[in-house]
Amino acid sequence: MTEFRITHEIHQTHPDIREKLTSTTIEAINESSARSAEDAARVLRHKLAEIGVQMSEPACLSAIERIRSGKQLRFEIEPLPDEDDLA
Repeated sequence: MTEFRITHEIHQTHPDIREKLTSTTIEAINESSARSAEDAARVLRHKLAEIGVQMSEPACLSAIERIRSGKQLRFEIEPLPDEDDLA
């Protein structure tokens, strides 16, 4: 199962982010059902940006392809790494 990681801080700001992600993804899929996977990925990316979530185009394309093939998506929320961990 593909997992898309959303930062913990976004989850604190938007406690209903999982529901928003799910409903936004479904809305994008429904709007773009007659389009190519690439076009649908762009629609998904734009709709996610509207709710403050940034996802790369390849990740959006992967999400579209998984959904169209009947597989599930699971959004996993995780904390951002500390700056000390990045050094």
